[in-house]
Amino acid sequence: MNFDRAIDSGEMAPADADFSDILIHIGYHKTGSTYLQDHCFQPINGYSTDIGGSRTRIVKDIAFPDNFTFDHSMCRSVYLPYIETAREKGLRFVLSHERLSGYPPSGGYDRILIADRLVRTFPSARILIVVREQVSLIRSIYSQYITDGGDLSLDRFLETPEPQLGRMPGFRLEVYEFDRLIRHYQELFGRVLVVPFEMMVRDLEGFVGQITQFMEMPPPASIAKVVTNSRRPVTMQVVQRFANRLMSNNELSRGGIVQIPRFARRFARLQPIFERLTPKAFDERLYKNIDQKIRAFVAGHYRDSNDRVIELTGLDLEKFGYAV
Repeated sequence: MNFDRAIDSGEMAPADADFSDILIHIGYHKTGSTYLQDHCFQPINGYSTDIGGSRTRIVKDIAFPDNFTFDHSMCRSVYLPYIETAREKGLRFVLSHERLSGYPPSGGYDRILIADRLVRTFPSARILIVVREQVSLIRSIYSQYITDGGDLSLDRFLETPEPQLGRMPGFRLEVYEFDRLIRHYQELFGRVLVVPFEMMVRDLEGFVGQITQFMEMPPPASIAKVVTNSRRPVTMQVVQRFANRLMSNNELSRGGIVQIPRFARRFARLQPIFERLTPKAFDERLYKNIDQKIRAFVAGHYRDSNDRVIELTGLDLEKFGYAV
């Protein structure tokens, strides 16, 4: 059965399907997902993320299929053995991938579609959404976009030419109006936990504790205090952006003149060199310029959305530096 027919007929999962004991962590990107996946959602803490392979299969199974070919029953059957194995071991199964909240550089165009696929595949699951102050989030996702192979300047990234034509998805400010996606998941699933990334930075134990309480589990056995995905020098990103245009060939930068396989991964090995050679003061000045440009572009756009997030979740976003 394809997804569109399921929507039309209102067909859901079998009556005995109950996934209220599993957690689906949807992101957002650049909100500590790597830490959660590698250090929090581990068997020692009572979780299992085992899906028989890389997490990229989550994207392949749920986000990637065409609207007319996605089959929620078939998708469910793929993950049921891993869910049952986790249950047999007394673990909570976690499906975790930030791509489930959409891909920000493309405006998160499919985030509602993914949410609807998830609720048909895993009804009654619990949802974890981690948000982050929007200016810092845009700054971080733009850097990640370059790391992934993108070649647009910051100006072109933020504002797509001829956006009214809508021929190709691009970044748009609406992707970080968090209240819209939060409300949608609350309506679909009911149990939704929203936690600020800034809490992870300031109070890691409290951050992890909220997830534990949400899942009705005992305190975690281990809370690793590690730093993941440290910021690259801005100079490195400037160089890579132009190099992507010349040497990369992927969804974000097509048709490099000299196409080097896995160029982005190869370029990443140069980070220690850029860190040694880049004067700290110069890098900070470049970083500040990017920050100022994003702040000017955002210009208070998120205040109303953040106020609605507060109403939906009770979070004190002002305490964490969000515009309200």
